[in-house]
Amino acid sequence: MCIPIEFKPRGGGFYFLQSLEEYLRKKEWLITREIKGAYDLLFTNHWMTPKRDILKAFRYNPQVRIIQRIDGAAQDYGRDPEVDLRQNEVNQLVDLTIFQSEYCRFSTRKKFHVISQDGPVIHNPVDINIFRPNGTRLWFPRKYQIACVTWSTNPMKGAANVFTVAKLNPTIDFVLCGNYPDAPDLPNIHNLGVLGREDLASALRSCHVLLTFSRNEACPNHVLEALACGLPVLYDGSGAMAEVIGDCGLPVTIENFSYQFQEIISMIKVRSSNARNRAIQLFSPKVILPRYFLAFQDALSRPPRVPIFKRKLMAWITHPSYRFMA
Repeated sequence: MCIPIEFKPRGGGFYFLQSLEEYLRKKEWLITREIKGAYDLLFTNHWMTPKRDILKAFRYNPQVRIIQRIDGAAQDYGRDPEVDLRQNEVNQLVDLTIFQSEYCRFSTRKKFHVISQDGPVIHNPVDINIFRPNGTRLWFPRKYQIACVTWSTNPMKGAANVFTVAKLNPTIDFVLCGNYPDAPDLPNIHNLGVLGREDLASALRSCHVLLTFSRNEACPNHVLEALACGLPVLYDGSGAMAEVIGDCGLPVTIENFSYQFQEIISMIKVRSSNARNRAIQLFSPKVILPRYFLAFQDALSRPPRVPIFKRKLMAWITHPSYRFMA
């Protein structure tokens, strides 16, 4: 398999690719990042592999199957709509489209009409060995701690709402993990900055609840990591949040935060146990990654969706030497 995406130690997508590679290597699959190499499958994440590279893959491996994993619609996150044009271009060429959630499928196929090909829903996995209830913990001065996590400073991630809630609830510690450059200087805000996975797990398990006002999420990794650490979730009621969290949390607004927080805390031991069990049963790599493997095998068993002769033609007419001759 070719996965032409270099790993970077940030964001859930990169850690997903890392865990997928580890799983496939244990299956004795060979992994390359070189488009010009020899391989049977090319795996790409949303728009990270441009159309020109897909055509290059056709040129070197006309029978290759293209797998595209969809994070969601860029417009749904408040990003540049041009990015959706790029992932739409790729989707025209793929053999298999995998959606992170039912909401992800809805947002990209119906809400914004970005993705033309349908396909299975396979949720993201979470490392339940790193993210677990037991392990090192941090100390904070107040009785209750709430974790907040984001890698992005996109306003859609809801940091401003977190700050408002923290100001209104001075008796609760708010533990910020990630990028919060505008966090106010309040005694109950603990801005830990960007953390490695082990340190993030320590911070999460030191808290009672995860609070996220992030909007239109497709399958939020920070939520999966919190569930795996045994944290119930207070969440913005948009996107795939309810789909992922189930009965292990409650929707929240700035106005009803105090009430919903007390509802969670009143049964914290039961809700914490349910959160951990949900992560193990639904989002463990042992559950998720075999589903990807079966999907890959199914794609290999079928003829290419774009016929081989058309792949060769597209690769040929887009080659620089052809444009020079023309």
